[in-house]
Amino acid sequence: MSLNIYRTVSEFTGKNVVTDNDSFFDAMTCLNRTPLIAYILEKIDKAHVNSELTFIGRTKELVALNKSMLSNGTKTLINIIQHTDKCFDITECGLNALQIIPKIHIGNIIWRYPLISYSGEEDCDISYKGKTYRDFYDFLDDIEREERE
Repeated sequence: MSLNIYRTVSEFTGKNVVTDNDSFFDAMTCLNRTPLIAYILEKIDKAHVNSELTFIGRTKELVALNKSMLSNGTKTLINIIQHTDKCFDITECGLNALQIIPKIHIGNIIWRYPLISYSGEEDCDISYKGKTYRDFYDFLDDIEREERE
């Protein structure tokens, strides 16, 4: 299965589009101990999972914080991974979260403006407008061409 990317809500044929990622995460998503979730927490929030409901942040004190204290980007990426039947609007994600999109190989997102300065690994598994991309730079090149037309 691929990460399906849509540019508008109307392109997604399902009815479950989530625009309030914070509230959805707080109510519906747990912190699982997977390598990808560990990577996301470390890269964006400099944190690691403590339990399904808590994480250890970047402070020197080992105090467990409630998952609701995570950044919007972290919450959104974990939502995408854990709730593949929904489509998540990533408009509010920062560049640090957008840089991780190629590492997600399952789920559905609405990415209105997928033009980013990217210098990471090219490997991805993205489906966009019926085409599957294994190289993120090829995806970005096609988006750039689409924007010029």
